[in-house]
Amino acid sequence: MNNSQYGANTSYNSTGTNAGYNNTAYNNGANTGFHNASDNSNSTYRYSYVNNNIGSDQNNSYRNAQRAAKQAKKEARKKSFNNWFSKNSTAKKYISGVLAAVVFGVVAGSAMYGTYHIEKKYLGGNDTKNYTISTVTSNIDKVTSDDINANGDTNLSQYSSMNVESVAQAALPAMVALNGTTTVSSSSSMYGWGQQQYEASTSGTGIIVGKNDTELLIVTNAHVVDNVSNLKCVFVDDQSVSATVKGSKSDQDIAVVAVSLSDIPSDTISKIAIAELADSDTIAVGQQVVAIGNALGEGQSVTNGIISALDRSITVNNVTFSGLIMTNAAINSGNSGGALLNASGKVIAINFAKTSSDGVEGMAYSIPVSNVKELISSLMSKQTRQKVDSDNAGYLGIAAIDITSTYASMYGYPQGIMVRTVASGSAAEKAGLSAYDIIVG
Repeated sequence: MNNSQYGANTSYNSTGTNAGYNNTAYNNGANTGFHNASDNSNSTYRYSYVNNNIGSDQNNSYRNAQRAAKQAKKEARKKSFNNWFSKNSTAKKYISGVLAAVVFGVVAGSAMYGTYHIEKKYLGGNDTKNYTISTVTSNIDKVTSDDINANGDTNLSQYSSMNVESVAQAALPAMVALNGTTTVSSSSSMYGWGQQQYEASTSGTGIIVGKNDTELLIVTNAHVVDNVSNLKCVFVDDQSVSATVKGSKSDQDIAVVAVSLSDIPSDTISKIAIAELADSDTIAVGQQVVAIGNALGEGQSVTNGIISALDRSITVNNVTFSGLIMTNAAINSGNSGGALLNASGKVIAINFAKTSSDGVEGMAYSIPVSNVKELISSLMSKQTRQKVDSDNAGYLGIAAIDITSTYASMYGYPQGIMVRTVASGSAAEKAGLSAYDIIVG
């Protein structure tokens, strides 16, 4: 039986697959009945009437009349809702279920996540460093030149084919190990039934592909970082730094990870390099390649081989990936997210899976970079989000129910949600939201 396996490594997971830092956690609206305070697409519909022609010189009796009219409308809405509610047993069950939940609201952006602002609070002070990082191709030119000078040989014919050593020396500084922890579920407990959950270490590989004013940007596979906690980036000098998922797209198995430049020691900055993405549309079967990755989570290792086939498809975890490069360069658990390089040291593909079964060898698969360049660029431009603790999490603080099209047409209300309760001291209360207010998109 053939099993297509991701090349990420989970130390307690025999399949070799790695769950990651799933970016769906950033999606708004994940929790029914709670609503994001930072979502500017929502507006509050109060059924109040405001006449902009009324000036500040109007007397108090007119204002009081307006307040009374507004309150009367709210009371009428409350009465009509209660009449409908008392006759509708299904609604009672639904609303009771909603109100039984703790009214905390949705964390701004997603559960326990907040926007990572590039400011002094996170960068630890005013950042005035000038970060200069070499590229892999400039490194490979230097390595080749040094080899020629050392050998006293100016004949460049020996470098017309791949020099694996030169490529490895130049490219290794652009590779990082990505390590973390994930929750693994066991199919049985010590009594032979039920499920048991435990923490397992994970490992994969990333490729340094760029930087902005404040961050070093690393591309990897989505399955390397999805659902992973305590994500660490380990550089070529074994320096370990905290990393954050900047963006991820699981159906293409691509993610971008960010590391704050201010967190990286200057000595490490001088040792790393930025890889360059090649045009993978020009590659050919039989072309020599080098694969670099964090095999088995034990640090970077180098293998070489050729491109065995182009435009191949495989299915992993019920998702079909097409247009892949097949290579006989060894790719093992932990190699996911690593680079497949050409003779110039440029990245032609991102390693991500292999076929594993009895009698099958040398069938590893990589994602051509030309297929995902636009996606990588898009993920690199996203705003980085950083996990925050519950004390710093933002929330609106309401419980609410949907106003369906049927209910809306019956009572003349807009479709949206009706506030049922407002948590004391919450942002919603401070903003003036109250029960029976209607929020529309």
